[in-house]
Amino acid sequence: MACIIILLIILIFSVSTFTCTECQENATTVEGHATFLFCKLDPDNENSTLTWTKDNHTLEPSPRIKMKGHVLWLLNTTSSDGGLYVCQSSNSTCSMDSRVLLSVEPGPCPSPQDPELAMEETNISLNCNEELIPVLGQRLQVQWWKDCKSTGIQGSELRLLNLSMSDKGSYTCMVIFRYEDRNYTASHTFQLTVIKKEPVVKPRVIQPHNKTLHVKPGMEIKLECTVLIGFGEQSNLETSVYWLINHSYVESYPELRQNLTTEMRENFLLYGNLTLFIPKVLPEFFSVPFQCIILSPSGTDTGQVWLSQDDDDTIHAWLIIVALLIFAAIVGAVLIYFVKIDLILAYRQCKTPYEGSLYNAYVLYLHGKSPGSSTAADLALRILPGTLEQQHNLKLFIQGRDADTEAGIHNMTDVLSQSKAVVLILPGNNGEENLIPISQDQDRLEDSQLSVLFSDIAHSGIPLLLVESEEDADYSLLPASIQSIVKKDRVLKWKPTVQPHGRFWKQLRYHMT
Repeated sequence: MACIIILLIILIFSVSTFTCTECQENATTVEGHATFLFCKLDPDNENSTLTWTKDNHTLEPSPRIKMKGHVLWLLNTTSSDGGLYVCQSSNSTCSMDSRVLLSVEPGPCPSPQDPELAMEETNISLNCNEELIPVLGQRLQVQWWKDCKSTGIQGSELRLLNLSMSDKGSYTCMVIFRYEDRNYTASHTFQLTVIKKEPVVKPRVIQPHNKTLHVKPGMEIKLECTVLIGFGEQSNLETSVYWLINHSYVESYPELRQNLTTEMRENFLLYGNLTLFIPKVLPEFFSVPFQCIILSPSGTDTGQVWLSQDDDDTIHAWLIIVALLIFAAIVGAVLIYFVKIDLILAYRQCKTPYEGSLYNAYVLYLHGKSPGSSTAADLALRILPGTLEQQHNLKLFIQGRDADTEAGIHNMTDVLSQSKAVVLILPGNNGEENLIPISQDQDRLEDSQLSVLFSDIAHSGIPLLLVESEEDADYSLLPASIQSIVKKDRVLKWKPTVQPHGRFWKQLRYHMT
């Protein structure tokens, strides 16, 4: 019996010393402001007592420390007020602690304590009411600061409408109250984070739109549908993509199956590809719509495919038509290539001759390294005039035949400026074969004169036609300034067998007129 009594006494004492400890909270305040700390414990009964301690030292009311209900006030907070505050509620059976670690900052605004999240383009209200900041005495004014700068806004509630990313930041409410004939300031800071609103992307069928496929009955095919699902992976959760066959679901045909694959592309846009596998084209699949549907809360879109029965005769007919068109195009291109010059020459004959130029061409032939006159001289002095001047009424200025003073032209530069083209005839490099005696009337240019003439030709911008009078043309006679302006399509080869209306003469006239 004595043992039982002893055990009961031990149990009673153990219950009386039971302690309940709450989690510790953190709080910040500003030097010079009034600081309030809440004791979040409710006494179980009227016999409970409430005590405050700071760093294990019991606090007593004073002109600067006020205790009102479950709130501890520190008026005109100083840096020494920082520390661990413990509110203890105890009775005969239980002792409960509420702990607050207070940090005192230089200010003027305390660090954020309450995070607020809001979506872009929405509205939010920040409340600085009596429940958030209770006051001693009379509340006089509430001011709102953003990022520790006054906004000029007053009132217990701050409403932010149609939020943008520029609205994010720290919002501090400064509560000014009067107590015992003095004004005090209590503050609280909200940290507002604005979440960027996801762009509204309407679902869209990229392809097909209204496509027709030519297939044969019984063949295996697959239909592809590419869609834009939306913005981000989340858009796929609320989007449906499916095929309809003649406005009926694919599930009506057990042998068919469809598969959707997705891919994230640029700007976080999610695309999808829906494939419909048809192992055997049935007769009822022809001339009915196959619809690719994409459906989401943002909208819907439809793409359509039609199956048409393939006709071999039609395909063969189309192949023949395409082949004929290709053949006609090739023949036309060949004809144009061969008759283009003839057409242009015929057109130019209808126009006024020379078009402002006195000469159709300035003709210059070079002498070979051997004494005597080569085929180049004969071509320039006899053959060219006989064909171009006598048969086609063109006007040539031939160096070695025409005087420099003809028609009031005083030098070779003037002749060049009034010529439509320059014909430079290059002799061969074949020794003394085919040499023609030099006529006493031929005016042969000195090397210095020839050098000046070459320079004038190179800088005149007048088209240069190079005629190779023999098989082995001697390009060493041309200075670098002339060789640099020679174009392949303006190099002509002279042969004695050329007919008066042959391609050689047509090309000459083409560049002269």
